[in-house]
Amino acid sequence: MSETSSESWDGLLTNYLKAENILGDLGSEVVIVCIGVKVEGDRMDLIVEYNQQKFDFTMNKTNMVFLKENGISKPKETIGKKITVKKTMAMNPQLKKEVPTLRISKVE
Repeated sequence: MSETSSESWDGLLTNYLKAENILGDLGSEVVIVCIGVKVEGDRMDLIVEYNQQKFDFTMNKTNMVFLKENGISKPKETIGKKITVKKTMAMNPQLKKEVPTLRISKVE
């Protein structure tokens, strides 16, 4: 991973995986592959490949609990796993409205 500095954009511009990146309508499921993990404080991002692109997939509490309850005993165990995500709607507490989101539905 490249080190960030004021001399370069390297490492500063991150391509985050969002519901709008997933092809298809609500309810669509796709498989992403985890190629790395970043943990900082209570925040966890999976580095994933989808549709021949690399993304950071920021884990919310629901997705982290799903991983833990489905046999992932520590974050680094997600590396190399195929993860099925489903495009759905969820309540955004800051906006106080439902927004498109990604929920993990399967890990293998």
